[in-house]
Amino acid sequence: MDLGLAGMRALICGASRGIGAAVASVLAAEGARVALAARESAALHERADQTGGVAVPADLSTPSGGQQAINVAAQALGGLDLLLVNTGGPPPGTFAELDEEAWSKAIDGTLLSVIRLVRAAQPVLAVSDAPAIVAILSSSVREPIPGLVTSNVLRPGLAGLLKSLVSEIAPVRINGIAPGRIATQRIEQLDEKRAADSGTTPHEVRQQTVARIPLARYGDPLEVGRVAAFLLSPAASYVNGTIVAVDGGMVRSLP
Repeated sequence: MDLGLAGMRALICGASRGIGAAVASVLAAEGARVALAARESAALHERADQTGGVAVPADLSTPSGGQQAINVAAQALGGLDLLLVNTGGPPPGTFAELDEEAWSKAIDGTLLSVIRLVRAAQPVLAVSDAPAIVAILSSSVREPIPGLVTSNVLRPGLAGLLKSLVSEIAPVRINGIAPGRIATQRIEQLDEKRAADSGTTPHEVRQQTVARIPLARYGDPLEVGRVAAFLLSPAASYVNGTIVAVDGGMVRSLP
């Protein structure tokens, strides 16, 4: 299937590694022109070179980061058609473990960053012929994750924002993806923390998690990247306001 992405202009956030980097790779392979946003790092520039894209150093957790990323990407690409909203995971921990500073960091990095980014992008996307946004969420939008109370609170809030924006920003389409256990550095770190807290090993934690996944493995970031590319593409032109689980069947809740 031709997704119709050739020549489309895309800003991918959190693109220096993990799911964001995978989405950038898939979009570039489909012929999209890409700008990759993340905090300044050698990895960001390396990914941009690999995809033939533009590196956009920006800290999206700051009040000006989202607007800065949109401005730089739109100027470099001559406008924007597509936006992947993808922020770093909030601090792990139980309710008793997290203090006010941790909650403030989580809210800035996971909730306010998305609000600012979408607000900045909406007028730029509105002039595109086929504008679309995809937000990377988490399986916590449908089922709380032990030891990740910040995600359990904030990711469902983002799902509510997504559903609210469907009618407010049309004809810009907006959809979400709820990844499960994807083999990224973030999941590796969470497994290590869970192992330390429980007195086991990361391997044992992974085995316990895999036992809950019908496909019996962690996902590959590219498996999320391909779903994101479809949802952003004109091939999904009548898909709007949905949240797609990419979790190997792990979460059993009804839609």
